[in-house]
Amino acid sequence: MLKTWRGGPDRGKPKISPVAKGLLDRGLMRLDTGGRLPLLVFTETGIAALRAMMSDRRLADPKKFAHVRQELGIDPVPETAAPSA
Repeated sequence: MLKTWRGGPDRGKPKISPVAKGLLDRGLMRLDTGGRLPLLVFTETGIAALRAMMSDRRLADPKKFAHVRQELGIDPVPETAAPSA
């Protein structure tokens, strides 16, 4: 979710950081303005780049980013024990 400009000539437009602008320019993310608030969403190319980055243990600590690695399908999701009655 992005903040929007509250006044001036850009009123109502999303505030995009330089980092986000770079991701948009490279096609790794897209700006979704269909909802009430604007969102940045990964493109398929962006997901592939994120998956490649997260697969490299030198770039992303597997323990610290385990939740991201599981979401991307790099590591299996651990099975949770069923609650005992």
